[in-house]
Amino acid sequence: MPIHAFAGSLTRSMPQYGAANGEGISRLSFDETTGKLATTGVTGSIDDSTWLVTNRAGDRLYATCEVTGTQESAVAAYRIDPSSGDLSLINQFPTGGNEACHASITTDGRFLAVANYNGATPAGSPDQSIAIFPLAADGALLPAVAHVRHAGSGPNADRQATAHAHCVIPTPDGEFLYVADLGIDRLVAYSLGGDGGLTAVPTRDFALPPGLGPRHIVLSADGQLLFMVSELIPTVMSFALAADGTLTAISTIPVPPSSDTIVQPAGIVLSPDGRHLLVSLRVCNEVIGFAVDPSTGALRQTGRWPCGGATPRALGFAPSGRHVVVVNQDSDALTVFAFDTDKGLLGDIVQQHRVGTPMSLAFAG
Repeated sequence: MPIHAFAGSLTRSMPQYGAANGEGISRLSFDETTGKLATTGVTGSIDDSTWLVTNRAGDRLYATCEVTGTQESAVAAYRIDPSSGDLSLINQFPTGGNEACHASITTDGRFLAVANYNGATPAGSPDQSIAIFPLAADGALLPAVAHVRHAGSGPNADRQATAHAHCVIPTPDGEFLYVADLGIDRLVAYSLGGDGGLTAVPTRDFALPPGLGPRHIVLSADGQLLFMVSELIPTVMSFALAADGTLTAISTIPVPPSSDTIVQPAGIVLSPDGRHLLVSLRVCNEVIGFAVDPSTGALRQTGRWPCGGATPRALGFAPSGRHVVVVNQDSDALTVFAFDTDKGLLGDIVQQHRVGTPMSLAFAG
């Protein structure tokens, strides 16, 4: 049975990025035995697919993207052929904001949540931070049932002049939804209704130190732990997440420079067994690893390694957890590493697989 994987690419030159050598969404097969990827095709007619997410069954893919000639991002739904991994477009909807950068699916598969970064938003353009789309039985997107707009700023004048939602994650029980907002230094909590409606729960927000710039979050499978990486002041944190939505900080670990090169964290992933956490570090081009204490959620650094390329924007564990794929944006490569599942150590490079300006990665199933 093939393991299908997909990589989204930057297809258009943008001021905040370097080259744009992508062609669309690369369709890949992955061999769990050898740890090697092979490209099976490219799905074009989609620009700047900066985030991809698949459903639990592995037969649907959702991609954030940009639409030429508009000031609004979109999200596209695709059907995945179980044998070939080929993609067929189901439909597409605007997200209500611009620079859509993250999406996630509720555990029950009923809703897709999208985060819009809203970087340079022209006056009068859509600027909603979060959108909630119901999903039809066939995986099609239905019109958004909720939009919310964040407001505020932070002390970093260059990066925090306004709110910037960067990641949106629902809890496994579907009761709450958390947003990492880089612009306002806050983990923002919402109650998620049965109809997809969002209700702000400010008493469950977590206010972070000013200027930290939270970028991405990830939850444990049972929903009792939340992990966060910040971009502006490089920091990795773990939190206990109570059933009532309360967050309590457990570990706070600054990520210092390892040389005279700055550190700019990007992706954060939890191993399939929940015991190891990896974070990609741009500019210094490294990956840092942590062991997760299963009883307390406390973090302990296990290592720090070269990422095998330049600008590791994202990273992901293969389904077995025995390999890690680093999305090296400015190397035009997906770098596959062996991973020691007992010790939590990144091993040797297995493969450098070429993909033009990769930005995102998702395995099917």
